[in-house]
Amino acid sequence: MRNLKRIIGLSTVFILVLVLGLVLMPVRELQAIDTAYTDSGDSGKIGTYKVNEVREITHMPYGLLHYNHAGESTSTSMIGKDVDGLDGSNETVKSGVYYAQNVNVVEVPSTPGIKIIPWMNYTGNQWNLTTVRGFIQDFEAKNPEWHVMAAVNGDGFDIGRKLAFPAQSNGATISNGNFFKSKSSGWGVMRFIRDGRQDISTFDYLDASQVNSSLITVVDIYDENDNIIARHNIQKHNKAPGAGESSIYYGVFTNQPNAYTFYPQEINSDAYFYGVASAEIWLPNDTAGDFYGKGIISTTDKSSLSTMQREQFAICTMNEDLNAALAVGVKVRVQRVYSGQFAYVDNALSLFGARVMENGESLGFEPGQRFPRAFIGVKPDGTNCFIVVDGRNAFEGRHGLDGYEMGAILRRYGCVRGYNLDGGGSVTMILREPDGSLTCKNNPSDGWERTDGNCILIAVKRPQIEISSKPDVRKLDLQFNLEDNADHDINKLYVSLNNERKEVIDGKATFERLQPGTEYEYSLSYEDSNGLNLGLEAKGFVQTAYVKPELRGIKCTESADSFSFTINYRDTNNISNYGKAPITINGHQYQFTDGALSVLKSEVGDIIDSCVIELEYKFTPSITYSRILNNAHLPFALVVENMYANVEDLIKEIY
Repeated sequence: MRNLKRIIGLSTVFILVLVLGLVLMPVRELQAIDTAYTDSGDSGKIGTYKVNEVREITHMPYGLLHYNHAGESTSTSMIGKDVDGLDGSNETVKSGVYYAQNVNVVEVPSTPGIKIIPWMNYTGNQWNLTTVRGFIQDFEAKNPEWHVMAAVNGDGFDIGRKLAFPAQSNGATISNGNFFKSKSSGWGVMRFIRDGRQDISTFDYLDASQVNSSLITVVDIYDENDNIIARHNIQKHNKAPGAGESSIYYGVFTNQPNAYTFYPQEINSDAYFYGVASAEIWLPNDTAGDFYGKGIISTTDKSSLSTMQREQFAICTMNEDLNAALAVGVKVRVQRVYSGQFAYVDNALSLFGARVMENGESLGFEPGQRFPRAFIGVKPDGTNCFIVVDGRNAFEGRHGLDGYEMGAILRRYGCVRGYNLDGGGSVTMILREPDGSLTCKNNPSDGWERTDGNCILIAVKRPQIEISSKPDVRKLDLQFNLEDNADHDINKLYVSLNNERKEVIDGKATFERLQPGTEYEYSLSYEDSNGLNLGLEAKGFVQTAYVKPELRGIKCTESADSFSFTINYRDTNNISNYGKAPITINGHQYQFTDGALSVLKSEVGDIIDSCVIELEYKFTPSITYSRILNNAHLPFALVVENMYANVEDLIKEIY
């Protein structure tokens, strides 16, 4: 009976622990193992998707979450169509049959420390087709304060050679306030909130006609520290300014008589002239004012720079305020930006094709057309889901999606809005591994990573936290100095060590009941003001102290022909040199053997004038303490030396 009660009691405890574990399990992980079918949310529920297997799930720093799912989907609009979007395939989609999908998702929480930044490669003052991996490397080289955690391909580029300036994106590419290309395509733009924190109630989609009609040209003035200190309006492009006006001059490309023909621009103004002979960035995207130029004013002599060639631009002004702000040696940036209600936008990218979902309902984007897909979903709390799905390879279970299947996937991962990116062979997702390397997580349909006109980066600035430790035998006192939070909303800082997580209070955290002389790894995380827990990349190692060896005494005895020394000590961890310490007697060097030494007077003399022993022991596995014991042959030498050492330790404690 007693055993039965014990079994029932243990079973009850087990069930309670299991239930508690399920309750405390992160919600996103529970979702990841839910294999129920999800529909596309439209009235006909045309698309359907479910997860069959969780192949990978990774909690990345800064709250990012990556998972790779093996799933299956179908769309009634695909019935009778090619099964994986490759022309010439003999297999077509059948009613009621589900088709395998390889799905990668990166969830980006809505928090200020994480920025979503579109990017293009302007090296050589042109749009350079670049892989997503290459975009990451280019961005970090040009912006060393930033660190990219993940990236996907962006908007489509001018693959049909219809635009005037080679290789540029179809629509806008706006990056950290740099309007590299300002005009949106007809599908509108996605904008990403400046401080990273957004929710579904804020705009994240802007109509193309609205933003394009708000465009104005401005010139920004920099100080010697590369900070923008003033902004002025530019009223005209390649035309003489009127009274109180300013104009920007630059050469342009057209497709006449041949593709990408460059036309220099003559200066036809007698206004104040400020020329940039060698631009840092120079992007004349069209002939209608979509220009980005950045550089240092090199001359005010119009005759020396009367025609704008490649990589040159000039400001001509009849405005006294702007004239007073400009001079040779001043750095300027000219660009076309959004104004009015859209003036806050400083990170944005044009959609490719159209929106996929609104208010949780599929909008029927590209029905009956399966391609590899890259798209963005937005959850009600502002979390962005970057999703890539492989295609064009039915033999390996990578069928691609049509728009209704995309809608079902968005709903499956909790999104209520969805936006399409460039698909097909461009679909690429790159992640930063813990060792710092970059890995492509999907299978690009070309068999390699394709080059594109732009991409979307998920980037952070690392918080600067100075960390120091005061080791004890079984305790570690860690001290933290948050020098720069780098826009992270650090409400509470935490440190994890030895399977314990402790809040850093007043810059300190203490861990006890540790093993002596042991190295421990720590990691940092924080809680933001909304209660969201986010890990940091900050990791390191600290060490506890060894049990200090005990030096009990040094004895020197004299015989008729020699001096004999013995060291009495206790060193259970074998961390000292006490048994084999170097000793110098009257300038002659010797070494103890097993704590003993005998020297002849015929070598050192009949009287010991000086006797020095070099003692050392390991304080921690990486720190060694050294002591010099003078007059070691005298009975009181060790006492005096210990007094001195105690005073020295006290001084170290104070300072």
